[in-house]
Amino acid sequence: MPRPHEPRRSTAALVVALSVLATGCAASATALEAQPTAQHRPTAQHRPTAQHRPVARPAAPVPQTTFASPHGLPITVKEIAPDAQPADLQVVTLFNAASHQAFTGSMTELDKRLGGTLGSVRGRGQFRATALETLVLTPPPGALAARRLLIVGLGDARRASLRLLADVGAVVAREAVRMRAATVSFAPTLRDQNFSRLGTDQVAAAVMGGAILAYDTEARLQRQGLAPCFALKHWYYEAGAAYYSGVVAAVGPAVKAASATVGRRSAAPFGTTGPTAGGCRT
Repeated sequence: MPRPHEPRRSTAALVVALSVLATGCAASATALEAQPTAQHRPTAQHRPTAQHRPVARPAAPVPQTTFASPHGLPITVKEIAPDAQPADLQVVTLFNAASHQAFTGSMTELDKRLGGTLGSVRGRGQFRATALETLVLTPPPGALAARRLLIVGLGDARRASLRLLADVGAVVAREAVRMRAATVSFAPTLRDQNFSRLGTDQVAAAVMGGAILAYDTEARLQRQGLAPCFALKHWYYEAGAAYYSGVVAAVGPAVKAASATVGRRSAAPFGTTGPTAGGCRT
């Protein structure tokens, strides 16, 4: 016979079992909610990897070639624009207004950086840009990488010659010494004034030959106590990408030829009065 208390114990056991089951289901649901689902977990394809991170690429080296010249002056042909080379003195050339040589390329950019000064001062006739006439400007802050700008006039484009460009080189060397500009950066800017009758290689050879010979004279005057001591430290000759190789090929022999001329010059003092030797070692 069934015992009188068995049904009551079965009912109680059933209630306990159901309570445990409910508690377990709730705990499982809570655990599931706490875990990220597959669609929210970061996968390998979404994690940042080295190939997706931006890599800093080094800037390409600027093409340049350096030659040794008398008095320890390095001459570097460099593929760079006239507004970008750091120097004590940046130099450009300028034809007169009557030549009607319109600005292009780097001259357009240079004039823009100077607020139109180049075109304006020449157009008003206050700098006529006659052959070997000079004008010195202090660029506005941030306009150029150089501290000062020297403009050398070329006069009438129809009369431009290599002899004139050699004289330009001499004028620049002497002006740099006078202004105590240790680093000079020269841009011929002929192509940037739509002038192509003289080759860029010929112009470079003429300018650097004239500059080396003029600087030698300045150094000799200093050594004889006839001028204040001051040494140029570096001369940059700027060339566009299209002309760089040709300019390098021309400047090398020009430096060699000018150096040979310097070596043949007399060591005798220029004058018979006054000091014959100073303390300069340029």
